[in-house]
Amino acid sequence: MIYDNLSKNAHIITPPPQFNITFVKQPKVEVIDSSGEEFLIKFFDHKTNKNIYETVLKGGMWGAALKQYYIKWRIEIYDSKRNKIKEHIYDCSNKKVYIHLSSKAVGDTLCWFPYLEKFREIHKCNLTVSTFHNEWFESLYPEIEFVTPGTNVTGLYAMYEIGWFFTPEDKFNPDRHPKDPKLFPLQQTASDILGLPFENLKPQIQLYSSPTPITGKYIAIGPHASAHAKYWNHPGGWQSLIDWAIAKGYKVVNCSQEQLGDEWHDSKLGGTLTNVIDKTGCSLEEVFSIIKGAQAFVGVSSGLSWISWATNTPTILISGFTEPFMENPEFYRIYTPEGFCRGCQTTERLDPGDWEWCPFHKNTSRHFECTKSITSQMVIDNLKKTLNIY
Repeated sequence: MIYDNLSKNAHIITPPPQFNITFVKQPKVEVIDSSGEEFLIKFFDHKTNKNIYETVLKGGMWGAALKQYYIKWRIEIYDSKRNKIKEHIYDCSNKKVYIHLSSKAVGDTLCWFPYLEKFREIHKCNLTVSTFHNEWFESLYPEIEFVTPGTNVTGLYAMYEIGWFFTPEDKFNPDRHPKDPKLFPLQQTASDILGLPFENLKPQIQLYSSPTPITGKYIAIGPHASAHAKYWNHPGGWQSLIDWAIAKGYKVVNCSQEQLGDEWHDSKLGGTLTNVIDKTGCSLEEVFSIIKGAQAFVGVSSGLSWISWATNTPTILISGFTEPFMENPEFYRIYTPEGFCRGCQTTERLDPGDWEWCPFHKNTSRHFECTKSITSQMVIDNLKKTLNIY
C-alpha cells in the first residue's frame, strides 16, 4: 500500500532540453530532449543580421546550415510557443579549432598557410592544423598543433577546410566559398574562407637553412608545371633566355622536378635544354636553397614560383591562362599581349586529366596562343630590369 500511494503521488520530472552547438565545417544544432516538444532553430549571420537558415527540430534530431566557410554565426532557439530560450553567438576564443589545407600543391600550401596563423592570432583560439607539408612550418609556429591529414581530431568547436570546391556542373560551390575563387588572387581563397581581410601574407618556412650548392651568379628556372596550359609555349623561348643569361655572365640552373633528358617532358620545351646546370629531380630542400641563392627566378604558374616568392627571390612569372590579378603582386608578371586569347582560368575550370586542355582553341592553329605570343625578348627585357642590366 505504501508503494501504491507513492506511485500515485509521484511527479515525473522531465529534464530541461539541451542543445549541442558546434561549427565543425558548418553550424549544427543537436537537440537532446524527451518531451516531444518542437523547437524552432534559426541560423543568422550575426554581422548582417541575415537569417541564413531555419528549421524545426525535436529531441534526437539535428539541423545544420549549409555554409562551410567562416561566418560569425548567431543561433537562436525558440520553444513551441515561440519564446526564445537560447541564443549562441560564435566565439572560438580559447576553444579548439581545426583547419585543413586540402591541396597537396606546393604553391597552394605556401600561399594559404599564413592565413591559418592570422586566424589563430585574431580569434585567440587553440588551433590544430593539417597540411601535406607540415614539416615546412612546425618548428616555426609553436602555438599551432600540427597533425597529419586524415587524423581524427576530437573536442572541436569549429573546423574549416581550405581549397577550391566545385559543383557537379563545374561551377564554384557557394556553400564552400563566399565568392568565386577564380575571380580573385589565389591567396584570397584562404582569407575568404576564414573570414579574414585579404593582405599579402608570407609564411615562415624552415627548408632553406642549408647553403646553396651553386657558386657564383646564377638564375634559377622552373620551366615545367602540372598542366601544359601553364607552360611557356613560345618556340625556343627557354633556350633563348638561357643563352642570353650565359652571355651576360650568369649560370642558369634548372630546378624543375621533371628530369632533364626525359624525352616527353623535354618535348614540351622545344627539346632538351642545353648549357644549364641540371638540378632537376633534386630534393625539395635543395630546391629551396637553390632558389633562395639565385639572383632571380624565372618560372611559370607553378609551385616553384611560390617557393621563390617565399624565399624573397625576385620572381619573374610567365603565364597566359591566369589573369595577372590571380598571381602574387610581388611577382614580375609577363602576360599575353593584347589581341591574343588569354586569362581563360577566370571563366573555365582546368581539366587536369587533359594535357592539351585549351578550352577555346584546342586542335587549332591558336592552341596555347596565350603563351606562344610571349616572346623571348619580352622575358629578357624584364630580366634585364630585375638584374639591373641596361
